Amino acid sequence: MKEMKYEDAVKKLTEIMEKLESGEIALDKTFEMYEEGKKLIEFCRKQLTEAEGKIMKVSKNGIDEIN
Repeated sequence: MKEMKYEDAVKKLTEIMEKLESGEIALDKTFEMYEEGKKLIEFCRKQLTEAEGKIMKVSKNGIDEIN
């Protein structure tokens, strides 16, 4: 999942959610998809946290340069 982009992870997560919500997936496949979705959510959260850190760093550096 390391090579995956955030946008691709969100798209895949959306597909999984739609399939799970359809109710047409076998129970054993449901568990597999749930686990994959959980990993995708963790990946997305990590990406967002890293992006937030970069934004904070750039913002702080910008403020320091102004002062």
